[in-house]
Amino acid sequence: MRYIEIVNDAIQYIESNLHRQLSLEELAARYYVSPTHFYRIFQALTNQTVKSYILGRKLSAAANALWEATDRNVADIAFQYGFNSHEQFTRDFFKMFRVTPSRFRKERVFMPLVEEMYIPARDFKNKREGIVVDHCCRELNEIKLLGKEVSFNPECPCEMEEMVRIYYNCCDEYVDRGPARRWFGIGGSDSGDPSRRFGFYGIAAEEHRGDHSGLTERIIPATRYAVFVYPGFMAAVSRTVTEDLDKWFRVSGLSLNNSVGFDFFELFSEDYRQTGKFYLHIPVI
Repeated sequence: MRYIEIVNDAIQYIESNLHRQLSLEELAARYYVSPTHFYRIFQALTNQTVKSYILGRKLSAAANALWEATDRNVADIAFQYGFNSHEQFTRDFFKMFRVTPSRFRKERVFMPLVEEMYIPARDFKNKREGIVVDHCCRELNEIKLLGKEVSFNPECPCEMEEMVRIYYNCCDEYVDRGPARRWFGIGGSDSGDPSRRFGFYGIAAEEHRGDHSGLTERIIPATRYAVFVYPGFMAAVSRTVTEDLDKWFRVSGLSLNNSVGFDFFELFSEDYRQTGKFYLHIPVI
């Protein structure tokens, strides 16, 4: 099995066994690998240790039970999710959520829970410092683009939905009904407002047919780019990409090239409809 298949299967197994104690050795044995190797694989793909993920899911499932099953006492719920005592459950719950189980239930305190993970498909390679997402580096010539651009707040669901709408509209206009062999997405910080970002979707200027009015021009400058392959599009896998790149930059010794005016660009090639994968380009120095 590939690393991603192993970890996604392990996550499903964990979900089916939240009611009991799970060990690193038990999980590793399912995939015929050593506990040390399984630990490295799991941490590389999830950016969490096996122990912290299991505990987070147990406590989050227990929190949901506290909210929904108001007639059950806290100790019963603690034992349901494999905690040895009410006291241990309360300590772990408070350490993670900074509120006791009883107060959480009584006051309906809002807190972010640990959701079940799903690992998007991408390739990895072994480095001396650990397992990192696979990549290559390329020198690209300048590319002139024409397309549509929007400024948005990444914390606002409505504005993020607008970004996704623009993505699908551009895919339909430029690929399904248009002449473009490839199309691009660019993302970066809005220079006028640090709390906002900009998103651009378009095609190479020489491939654009018809009226250019109302379109924005963007330049992808000639420089060096690190290239990664991901499924879907950036807005759908941004959290995974951010976690991957945080580790990759530490291991690679490269830095983001801030002089280009954006953080990344996506290349959707002509086989995107078949593969569902795009090429993420990060300008680096």
